[in-house]
Amino acid sequence: MIRINLLSREERRRKAHVKVPQIAIIAVAMLAVGGMGGYWYFVKWEVQQLRADVVATRSEIAGNQEIIRLVEQYTRDKKLLQDRLAIIQQLAAAQHSPVRLLDGISQALPEGGWLTGISKVSGRLVIRGYASSHFVVAELMLALQRLKSTINNVELNFSELELYEGKPVERFEILATLSG
Repeated sequence: MIRINLLSREERRRKAHVKVPQIAIIAVAMLAVGGMGGYWYFVKWEVQQLRADVVATRSEIAGNQEIIRLVEQYTRDKKLLQDRLAIIQQLAAAQHSPVRLLDGISQALPEGGWLTGISKVSGRLVIRGYASSHFVVAELMLALQRLKSTINNVELNFSELELYEGKPVERFEILATLSG
């Protein structure tokens, strides 16, 4: 059978088939399979690296948890010690006030007078004692008024004549208001 091509020359050229050798198709297929295999090995290696990183990070977190526990313990201990130190400082500061007060009273006590009791009632100081005369009581009150840093107001509550070991003495009670 005879074939006759009635198409013009331009159309005939356009329809010409390019034959690709089968070896090229096989080579491209092999390259594609090899590329996919290489990519699979790369992804597998990367997953192993990430799993190793996860294990390392978890062990680091466990180590850091111990450090965090120690730091929290240190913080609790530090706060406890600071609280104790604050209490000690408060006690030391409060300790000076009674010492100064008693020292001032002992220095204010004139010759011929002695104290039988000192007490603090409702922020007021009650001083009880005996004196050889009412002048000694007056001297004590004046001396206590000069202790303005610890005592504000000094008043005589009572003074009465009493016999002590057969001798007449003044028994007295002085009320004083404490400062601060």
